Amino acid sequence: MKKPVAMNQPELSLTIREAYQQHLFRQQGIMLCKQLISLVIEIQKHRGCTLAILSGDHFFETQLYGIQRDITDKLRQLDTAPSALLQASDRDQIIQEWVCLRRLWRKDTVQENFLLHSNLIAGLLKTIWQVTHRARLTGISETQDTLVTFCMRDWLHMIETSAQARGLATHVAVCRSARSDIRSRIRFLYEQMRALDRTFIEHLDDFEARHSTRIKEATERADYRQQLDTFLKQLSLHFCETDKPNIDADSIYTLGSHLVSACQIVLLAAIKLIEKTLSPELAAWVDGDDHPPENDSTILPMD
Repeated sequence: MKKPVAMNQPELSLTIREAYQQHLFRQQGIMLCKQLISLVIEIQKHRGCTLAILSGDHFFETQLYGIQRDITDKLRQLDTAPSALLQASDRDQIIQEWVCLRRLWRKDTVQENFLLHSNLIAGLLKTIWQVTHRARLTGISETQDTLVTFCMRDWLHMIETSAQARGLATHVAVCRSARSDIRSRIRFLYEQMRALDRTFIEHLDDFEARHSTRIKEATERADYRQQLDTFLKQLSLHFCETDKPNIDADSIYTLGSHLVSACQIVLLAAIKLIEKTLSPELAAWVDGDDHPPENDSTILPMD
């Protein structure tokens, strides 16, 4: 009887190690995306508050210090990001743009302030989408791709559209009147939110049944539908149909914030679904699959 060939064991161990390293790298990618999303949310708040202050409502000064402190803390967290996911030059660019915003926003016009904040946020959203690809969060399965695209691109667009509408409506509510270009922009954002919501509803069936159920549960838990309808109604009544709103700035800012928070709850629930199906390669070994996963034998760089 021939003895078993011993050289297969190191090959098996190496493949398990590769799958585990891939799993850790994807986890780092998810963590970095969550950090960047959290940073985006705070910069959106900063945009809304500074728009109100520039328009003459200094009540929002009370929130500003805490928001700026939180943004600084979240930027520091990026120092630990693996260079394979976020290059130092990209991180430094984000920090430099924020520092300029924080130091100079009081000298800006409302339009300049809105554009500078929005450009920084657009860059961060682009970075989040790049990180998903660098971390290989896409290409795992069609199911996973649907979730990742929803979380890291489409739903973030919904959040940013809502936050832009909140900021501009707050500005107009302070001024008690709206320039035609700003009023047109609010109308555009209003229609965008409605369109994005319709797309969300239509595409819920594109998810796996269990994922669709979890996302629907999250929308109910967050009271998303009520928050969206309320904010849209107030936008239509006070900002789309008239140029002289009859609502105070704090009220419309709060309604917009409730919607953004509801969207965040839905987003975090969907990200948890991604995390649960993050590494089918490693799951295959745990389940006793004797064959290494196809097209996944490359060890990715780790910091």
